[in-house]
Amino acid sequence: MFLAAIRYPIIFFTILCSVLYAQETVAVLDFKANGVADYEAETLTERLRSEIAKTETYRLVDRKLLDKIMQEQALQQSGCTTDECAAEVGELLGVQFMINGSIGKLGNTFTIDIKLVSVTTGAAERSQNISFKGPIEGMIVEMEILAWEIVGLEAPAELLAKRAGPSEDAESKITVAVLDFEPRGISQLEAQTLTDRFSTEITSTNRAILVARNAIGEIMQEQGYSEAECTSEECAAEIGALLGVEFMISGAIGKLGDTYTIDAKMFEVATGAAEKTINTTYTGPVDGLITEIEILAWKILGLDPPSELMKKRKGAVAASDEPKAKTRLGALIRSTILPGWGQLYSGKRIPSISFLGSAVALGVLASMSHSDYQASLDDFNQFYGLYHSSSDPGEKSTLKGQAQNSHAQITNASGQVNTILYALAGVWVANIIHAAIIDADEEVTTKNKISTSALGSGED
Repeated sequence: MFLAAIRYPIIFFTILCSVLYAQETVAVLDFKANGVADYEAETLTERLRSEIAKTETYRLVDRKLLDKIMQEQALQQSGCTTDECAAEVGELLGVQFMINGSIGKLGNTFTIDIKLVSVTTGAAERSQNISFKGPIEGMIVEMEILAWEIVGLEAPAELLAKRAGPSEDAESKITVAVLDFEPRGISQLEAQTLTDRFSTEITSTNRAILVARNAIGEIMQEQGYSEAECTSEECAAEIGALLGVEFMISGAIGKLGDTYTIDAKMFEVATGAAEKTINTTYTGPVDGLITEIEILAWKILGLDPPSELMKKRKGAVAASDEPKAKTRLGALIRSTILPGWGQLYSGKRIPSISFLGSAVALGVLASMSHSDYQASLDDFNQFYGLYHSSSDPGEKSTLKGQAQNSHAQITNASGQVNTILYALAGVWVANIIHAAIIDADEEVTTKNKISTSALGSGED
């Protein structure tokens, strides 16, 4: 009797609880990709789904069911961007809410726009948007935070602490894309393997944000190119502009007998101008090329390779043909040795010719004046000797006058020599000072350019 009496209250209480605490359902459409790769947008959308499930605010509809409905309606998830379309699909799914949005990229800034749409009214119940500047990996945390905010909750503190905002370190990096190095005498697979190692080491420098290889492949496929065909600077600059990067790196790996060559070039996409050209010749086993190309990854960015990387370099002959930087010290030393040499070393041809010409002219004049001095000295010694050996008063008087005249010429020639030597010393000193203060035309421009982009320290 007791059980029969409480049976109906228990059933009523159970139904009431299920009504009061039933979770509303939501489905998430794949976000539209605007300027990012489709697979990147899908990856970020999937992370949003996972995080929404963690909030326990809504019951998430399985993606497979969503895909089935979309196929039946001949629709693409990323193409269903309007509130009306989302509401229509949500009605077919039997959910209360739909979430859709888009992920875009403008320059180096990513954007996310997201909406929670009511299936009943077809109106947006809640919307959020963010802008993010930094590597695309940082978008993962942004999507996780948006998952909480779009359902009306505050993101957990530990998640907010992970937010990778527009830090100075992120802004200090340049964006780079690396094309597969062209094989010359080695296999395509070997060239791709070495290119991959080169790209990995570029990332290890922590001075560049590297575009994923998949993204490069997608852009090239859209433009109807293959990497084997895209070997010119014009093609690489076009691909770089579509990728939105600042710099492109291309190169070639060749083999001549037992000697391998690596040539790499980094150029600015905006101007098409070469920022850094570097090459290395290597003789030894093929696996030694791995270390050589890792070293090149640092040097192409104007950085000194780590000491542990240099220690890995095998004992085989490896000579870098990278042009050395021309410095003021080098110009100073050369101008100290020879006037005009330092200016010529620095690429200043007109000052070089002026200083060298002046020095040569003064040297010639000094030599001529010294010859006059020597001739006058010889005449003086001759007349003076004859004067003392002569006993004829008239002859002695004549010889005395000639000796005095020669002495005057000696004094005059000596003064000319001293004046010219002082002038030559002045030209020499001016040439040294000039060499010390001028900038070499061929200073390492990549280091200056990249440090302007806050790349960091460069190779001396």
